[in-house]
Amino acid sequence: MAAMSFPVHGDGPPARWPWILLGVATAAVWWLSIRMLWTDWEIDPQYSYGFLVPILCVALFLQRWNDRPPPGNVSSPTGCAVAGLGGVVFLALAQPFFEANPEWRIPGLIGAVAFTGWVLMILLSWGGVAWARHFAFPVCFYLISVPWPRNFEEALMGGLMESNAIAALEVLHWCGQEAVRRGHLIALPTGTIGVEEACSGVRSLQSGIMAALFFGEMYRFGAFSRFAMVGLAVLLALAGNFLRATGLSLIAAAEGIAAVDQWHDAAGYAVLAATLGGLWLAARAYQNRRPSAAGGFSSTESPAPLGRGTLFVVGTALALATASLGATEWWYASREGRRIAPEAGWTLVAGANRARQVDIPDRTRRMLFFPEGFSERFVGSEGNQWQMFYFRWPPGRSAVQAINIHDPRTCLASIGMTLERELPDECIRIGGHTFRFRVFVFRDGSRPVIVFHSVIAEGMETTEDSGALEKAGYTLTGRFAMVAEGLRNRGQRLIEAAVWNTTDVARAKDELRAQIEASLRKGAQP
Repeated sequence: MAAMSFPVHGDGPPARWPWILLGVATAAVWWLSIRMLWTDWEIDPQYSYGFLVPILCVALFLQRWNDRPPPGNVSSPTGCAVAGLGGVVFLALAQPFFEANPEWRIPGLIGAVAFTGWVLMILLSWGGVAWARHFAFPVCFYLISVPWPRNFEEALMGGLMESNAIAALEVLHWCGQEAVRRGHLIALPTGTIGVEEACSGVRSLQSGIMAALFFGEMYRFGAFSRFAMVGLAVLLALAGNFLRATGLSLIAAAEGIAAVDQWHDAAGYAVLAATLGGLWLAARAYQNRRPSAAGGFSSTESPAPLGRGTLFVVGTALALATASLGATEWWYASREGRRIAPEAGWTLVAGANRARQVDIPDRTRRMLFFPEGFSERFVGSEGNQWQMFYFRWPPGRSAVQAINIHDPRTCLASIGMTLERELPDECIRIGGHTFRFRVFVFRDGSRPVIVFHSVIAEGMETTEDSGALEKAGYTLTGRFAMVAEGLRNRGQRLIEAAVWNTTDVARAKDELRAQIEASLRKGAQP
């Protein structure tokens, strides 16, 4: 690979400091974008492949460097660099906003686009249109790591889970097994198995698309062949997860629900490995059969030195990236000490009023990012069945995102319930504590279900304030308010309770108040 050097006037070796400055500045800008995606990669297994994407981007860029075209002339290199600086300005301004709203995916998407724009503009100012076009794919490949919008992801995931449940049910009937489907659940004589998010195929689908694009670039396939690779990735992922869901259902029917846990994760990794391995074999087979491609450029011509104007822009980008991180940390640290009150001196305990505790599978705790807490069932004064959850996430960047995974509109829909309407909020006052609940009415087959849902942020003066903040936090105004207040890394608590076979919200509220009052312990933490 030709050395990347910057010629200078006079004798002696070429100056290296402009390359170092450019590399450090680009790495700093990249980190601004990566940190807006990091927690999604860490929390959500569907996006864990994101950690590999920056490494693959660098590998593909270096491969392209070997056959780069000669640098072209640029009429205004400084102007191109200034255009790219606009994305850096956005990333710098977005850091405090993202710090308070780490679960919102829109800034991460825009931040990734801003970074790719910065790199493409620098390439344009450095080597002209030929360079920008030549390196466009490895630069834009970074966008594959951006999580999908939640509404689109949930709609796709729900459709795939339902399709897999229908297909698995059909196979069970072919095999002579007695089974009934309820939403994404399959009821068997041995118990009930759920076709969960991991069985939907989204994880292997996303990883497969990434691998298909990577192999297509690595072997320099044409546009049609790359589209074919993506199509193959979709087919392999969907077929693999159909086999996974069906196989787990057959194991549950033959050996019991407990046997599914022994095979669940292994089956998922097998589907992922089969998808990636199948794509690699297909890419290698096509590469061996197609005619040898004509060699590309192999320019050894050194790129033109960066002008003073461009170097000033690069230095400005580095300064902006550094200042934004420092200023963001100062803003929140200076307010956390005086704005956030001590942790609430209360907790809920299981077993009050003869409630029966329900085991929470380890897989569910992993999916919710390991909260503390419990689930229990009890019978109300009118004989209605109740189920209540109490979870607590300690302070940290993952708390806000993890609690968004446990939303009744998503969780209950996944087990076949239908949301009918959302009712006005209800407040339950017990001693000096006020719990603000969002209230939903679902339909479970022919039975009505009332669901109470309360999210409580640590450090708020009252749980009522916390509930109002949680609801306002979904609006743009509410998100800006959290930046102004300096709220970040808050611990979160969740109280969620559901009661079947009633539409009387007032009576259900009284029964829930009695259960919480019996479960409440002051001056304690779980």
